[in-house]
Amino acid sequence: RSSDLTHCTARANMAGHSTLLAALSLLSACQQGYFAKMVGESRKKHKIMPPAVTGPPEFERTFRAQQNCNEFYPVFLVALWTAGWFCTQELASLLGLFYMFARHRYFFGYSESAKGRLSGFYMSLMALFALFVLASTGITNSFLDEYLDINLLKKIRRLF
Repeated sequence: RSSDLTHCTARANMAGHSTLLAALSLLSACQQGYFAKMVGESRKKHKIMPPAVTGPPEFERTFRAQQNCNEFYPVFLVALWTAGWFCTQELASLLGLFYMFARHRYFFGYSESAKGRLSGFYMSLMALFALFVLASTGITNSFLDEYLDINLLKKIRRLF
């Protein structure tokens, strides 16, 4: 029994280092579920039964917006967690919130008109790019530190 408690405590300590990432992942999964619900409501409104994916332009835009969000979702999660684990979970989580906001704008903008998607789309690309830069910086620093004993982030911090 005490070894089970020790194991749970160790897992809780490890999880504490990624609480923000986990919370944001769960929140973003809820957002994805909400987008799927909106497609379901649009199906009912326009009497479009699955597996059909064509119908009035309003339905097709809503469906396509949700599909696009699904297509980008794995990319977002990988970038979020990599940036959070190898660099900083706080900054990665802030960028993740910005990405979710951008996806919200994208989804509802696209549901209204094809042009309405553009600002949210470009904002989400900026957030993904920033997450990739953060993740790449963290991985590069970890590689250099582990294999060449060079910690660039420490050296940069000393300058400021």
